Amino acid sequence: MVKHQSTEPSVRAKYDYVAAALEERIRSSLAPRELLPTERDLMAEFGVSRATVRHAIRVLIHRGLVYNVQGSGTFVADPAVVSKKLRLTSFSEDMRERGLVSSSRLISLRIAPAPAEVTEALEVAEGEPLRFIERLRLANDQPMAHEQVYLPTDLLDIDLIQEGASLYELMAAGGTHVERAAQTIGAVNLPAEHARLLDQAVGAAAIRVVRVSFSDRGRPVEHATTIYRADRYTFDVVVARVR
Repeated sequence: MVKHQSTEPSVRAKYDYVAAALEERIRSSLAPRELLPTERDLMAEFGVSRATVRHAIRVLIHRGLVYNVQGSGTFVADPAVVSKKLRLTSFSEDMRERGLVSSSRLISLRIAPAPAEVTEALEVAEGEPLRFIERLRLANDQPMAHEQVYLPTDLLDIDLIQEGASLYELMAAGGTHVERAAQTIGAVNLPAEHARLLDQAVGAAAIRVVRVSFSDRGRPVEHATTIYRADRYTFDVVVARVR
């Protein structure tokens, strides 16, 4: 194996250099689900420590370029599968970050009475008129998620809601900045209607996310229920022990 001669600037972290080299290799010559060299091989190739290699791999995992299977190694990620970190981003931002082109197919856009499960979350009376948006979200024209969103009617002009638009970006343009959200994530099996929209078999596994988003002023501004294809979307959660 030919050992790389490092020419990176001294101020640049070694792990960043290794990550950049591996990213170039992944994008140019490695196929999805192909196994990366072992940590020991990467240490020898780049002349760095195990800690540096592991940090570089974590960078690539964060970028959605690789994934780790305990006991088997690190593999090149399929670009059709999006790994979602638990930080507040829109679907459009997630797709752009992965180099995918996001779009939407508008199913319904109307004023609807607030259902019971939404009233408390958005602090409105039951039956109060809300903006209802139902969309199929796509990446590179492939269905990824089915989305149903309720918004207060004063947040957005209905004419601004285009099929592929990011609601968060539209809100920000109108002066409402979404700062945080509470999410509940669970597993579901697709009923016939969702299976048809997502190009899946009836009963296929999926991920259901219910999110309530808040503005920087603490106002609840969105109630969204999104069904993600489990074969194309994952959620990464980092937890720590409280001592």
